[in-house]
Amino acid sequence: MTGAEPPGVRYAMSEIDEEGEGPRLALLEAILDGPTFTRLERIGAGSGWRCADVGAGRGSVSNWLRDRGAEVISADIMPRFLNGPDVRTHDICDGPVEESAFDLVHCRALLAHVADFDAAVEHLVASARPGGWVMVAEPDYGTMMECDPDHPRAEVFRRFRERSAAGTRMDAFVGRLVHQVLEGSLEDVSSEGLTDIVSGGSLRARYRRFTMEVARPLSARREDYDEAEYDELLACFDDPTFRYIDCLWVAVWGKRPVG
Repeated sequence: MTGAEPPGVRYAMSEIDEEGEGPRLALLEAILDGPTFTRLERIGAGSGWRCADVGAGRGSVSNWLRDRGAEVISADIMPRFLNGPDVRTHDICDGPVEESAFDLVHCRALLAHVADFDAAVEHLVASARPGGWVMVAEPDYGTMMECDPDHPRAEVFRRFRERSAAGTRMDAFVGRLVHQVLEGSLEDVSSEGLTDIVSGGSLRARYRRFTMEVARPLSARREDYDEAEYDELLACFDDPTFRYIDCLWVAVWGKRPVG
């Protein structure tokens, strides 16, 4: 479904140590949790539901569901920030969390990084019971663009955007694929796309800067940037005069058919 796979190794963010990855995920939660929880409320997720939170990260979605009375399996390929009896080490590319077992299967910021997109989507859907919900949210970097092309920092940001699009560590355009793919497997499909104008120093810029900082050794290993250029790039996200359109976060949800 994805066409030619971008070069590079998936799951690269799992190479980041806990000291870097924990705060990075906390910033991402601060950006995405509000819209995620609104969508989950919209479908009625809560008491009596059995849920699988796949690629659960630090567990904010799992915890929100539990607080509302749901039974939750928190699954992650590296569950280093998760605790409790309902945590599983699981790679969704290898198979369903459980076959046809859940009222809700949720994942976020996962499919852009998996080794096998098609298998991951198939296994997410297979984890839901007939009539159960599948909800995913993934980024699409096609919207990312500097607001002022003549800003002194615009050129280094453009180079960053081009390298992101090349897919060294992730599929930068997976967000635009999820609706088409899930529409072929689910019914009653809905979607939502959210982005923002970001200024240096804001929450979204701090998330991007921190991600770039903790991923710096990976970029150096691949010789994506020299040190001076990397410092120049990080400065974009500190500069309140530099503004850019952020990536589009695409959420798609629907029900596994009963028949």
